[in-house]
Amino acid sequence: MKIDFNKDGRLNDDEINVLVSAKELTPEVIDLLAMLKNVSNQDDNWIPVNTNNRVQMVAISNIVGIEIYQNELNIYTNEEQFVTNGTLKDMYEKLKKHHFIQISKSAIINIDHLDYMETAFSGNMTAFLTNDLKLNVSRKYLPGLKKSLRM
Repeated sequence: MKIDFNKDGRLNDDEINVLVSAKELTPEVIDLLAMLKNVSNQDDNWIPVNTNNRVQMVAISNIVGIEIYQNELNIYTNEEQFVTNGTLKDMYEKLKKHHFIQISKSAIINIDHLDYMETAFSGNMTAFLTNDLKLNVSRKYLPGLKKSLRM
């Protein structure tokens, strides 16, 4: 097997193009293609989080919600909480294709972990999530949340 790298300036920064060439489509080639596809899908299910001088790989499906206080992101999962630096906007861009929705200027949630909502103070709502997490839903973001919930 020969492995090679070619730099391609036409690709975006987050794009990788893999081309497998062989004389014939053999079972080995099919297995290699399946492994490459599996690696691609696995990368999409995890997110690296810099915390406590290490990088922690967090399963996206386990993330319940994320809040920001000043420049600290609090990432709440089913099991634990991670504190890292960054912006909510950057984190939301990475997660919005995974059932995440912004519910306020300072929070996003994973809709898959939303248990129920209740009316709160001054027209806002409170989102009750798995692991007993409660986050405020502001009036500005409520229509988007309702649309995501098909309400």
